[in-house]
Amino acid sequence: MRLKNLSTINRAPYFQIIIIRLSRLFLLSIVVISTLLASDVPLRAAAFATLKLDSFSYFSTSGYSICARSLSSLGRSHNLREYTQNSHLMFRRVQLMKKQASQMASMANGKKRMSSYMNSIDYDAKRYSTSTGLDKQQQHRPLVIVLAGPTAVGKSDVAAELCSSSIATDIIFRHRQTQPRQAQTSQQIETRGHVISADSVQVYRGVDIGANKPSVEERERTPHHLIDVVDPPNQASKKGKKVSSYNAADWMRDVEYIIRQLTLFDDNNEIDDNQIYTLDTETVARRECINTFLHERLDEQIHKDSRESVLPLVVGGTMMYLTWLVHGRPDAIRPTTEAVNRASNVISSFQKDSGLTHNEQESAEESAWKDASAYVASLGPVFSDRVSKLCGRDWYRLRRLLEVAFTIAYYKIQSIPGDEKSNSNNESDILRSLTDSEIYTGIRSGSLSDAGFDVRCFFLCPNERMSHFHTVDQRCEEMLLKGLLRETTNLYLAGALPEDSQVTRAIGYRQALEYLLRKDPTMNDYAAFLSFVDDFATATRQYAKKQMQWFRKDSEFAFIPVDMERDKAERVREAAKVIAGMCQLSRNDFDAQLITSIDEEKTDATSSDETLLISARTKLLNSQQGKGMKFFISKRERLVMDSIELRNALADADECTRLIQSIK
Repeated sequence: MRLKNLSTINRAPYFQIIIIRLSRLFLLSIVVISTLLASDVPLRAAAFATLKLDSFSYFSTSGYSICARSLSSLGRSHNLREYTQNSHLMFRRVQLMKKQASQMASMANGKKRMSSYMNSIDYDAKRYSTSTGLDKQQQHRPLVIVLAGPTAVGKSDVAAELCSSSIATDIIFRHRQTQPRQAQTSQQIETRGHVISADSVQVYRGVDIGANKPSVEERERTPHHLIDVVDPPNQASKKGKKVSSYNAADWMRDVEYIIRQLTLFDDNNEIDDNQIYTLDTETVARRECINTFLHERLDEQIHKDSRESVLPLVVGGTMMYLTWLVHGRPDAIRPTTEAVNRASNVISSFQKDSGLTHNEQESAEESAWKDASAYVASLGPVFSDRVSKLCGRDWYRLRRLLEVAFTIAYYKIQSIPGDEKSNSNNESDILRSLTDSEIYTGIRSGSLSDAGFDVRCFFLCPNERMSHFHTVDQRCEEMLLKGLLRETTNLYLAGALPEDSQVTRAIGYRQALEYLLRKDPTMNDYAAFLSFVDDFATATRQYAKKQMQWFRKDSEFAFIPVDMERDKAERVREAAKVIAGMCQLSRNDFDAQLITSIDEEKTDATSSDETLLISARTKLLNSQQGKGMKFFISKRERLVMDSIELRNALADADECTRLIQSIK
């Protein structure tokens, strides 16, 4: 009865604090007693951390940090769910904690840190409700593997190994044994894995070599989803409008849809044939393509009951896509069309003509970035702080900042009474007064874990970065010899490479266009061609470095070492074996492998300290090797002077240049 009356606490303001404290202590005693009966140490830690939450959070504004740690500990304690599967008290407890987190979030300096924990608490509330029998299907959490890594580390090969029938079947069978008893099975199963691409360029048709798509043979051997499902911008358009505006949000929806189809999970939430046609034309066409491929590769079995669940592997290196998938979508405002056009014009006004020599272009770009970033920073303190955090010359995110700024200013101005809108300083005043939470609160939602999946994230990390960078250089040469310049030329002539499109910004196509559109080109120019080759390889290595830096900061990814000195087949099998073993752990044991609280200055990654977990050791070694990468010397293997391959490549480059320059 007391629990039912908790929702009416706000009606008694004079006794609110006393009743809340007494109720929390009553509920907390139940949690502590139940957890003390267990031998799980992290479980006890969660209970006592929650005790700290109740003791201090209402007495000090600094309590938000204690609240954050407590909610994190409680949210990660999967055993706690097991011990309270039939307890509605625990579900109510989580609801109270979420309410308290919301109150704490409004405190000074507390909102940004607490917002992410509010999402996890909301998810826990749903999980507790399902564990009490409100939704029996949710008790089983299908496994989803997320496989990231820098370019040229071997992600596709490791994914193919994991997707083989024998390994995928063993992973799913053993993973089910770690699930709640209702989801366990002793029957023999036979399945395989499917790859879902997490590459922002592979989704486009006709963009093959630069996107490094898997070959036809590889796709026949292992099903790959979200490849060749969208037309590039302007291609096949009768009215001259962009055919595609594919973005991370579209990719997120497509990925979850495919995963639900593969895992047979939560059929009630699927989009049926009638609902799909209420979507926009582009989404309808894309979904039809996705469904066609799904039906073809699922052995053409119409009834799902007649087949086994498939192991989904999300594989790629697009950092923003994977961050959205694992952590959820951010709450950034959607820009207006006017804001997008205005921001694009502002950025274009700073960027210089690309028809310059390499040295002139580099100097012009540096100057343009300095001026553009200074302009955006001058809009207000919030924008200055955001610009300072941008990595390199990130024109895309700089433009996005402007889009958000102009959009927020537009809506605020619209809310101003008509007789005051004539004030020319309205926009500048609004932008200078904006707070960080008005632009981006830090709240994320809609991750795969929120949807009820057991997501295991891995990052394939080269154990020797020098060797890996040489492999990257070889990959770039291979792409050029396969015809990257010819493909870029065909796309450009077809109007499929409009300025600032996703494909045009992609590494490989961007450098190829700069080379083909260079000012006053001469034929048989070895120096210009080799400079382009070096620029392409350098940009690719820098992107690989950025990928490693990005994922080292993500605590959800387990770093798996890849020995670049070993035979390719051996290192692929070894990496797949480690990943398969970690997928068969319970969720608690897997989370324990993610602990990376080490002192980089005092810890030697090459030592024989067995207490250092494999992921922590790999992260540390990767970080420490970065200091020596300034001594890396790039070396071409095939496109060298006097080689036939270089002469043929240059002749093809000259032909592509003539075609491009003829319509320039």
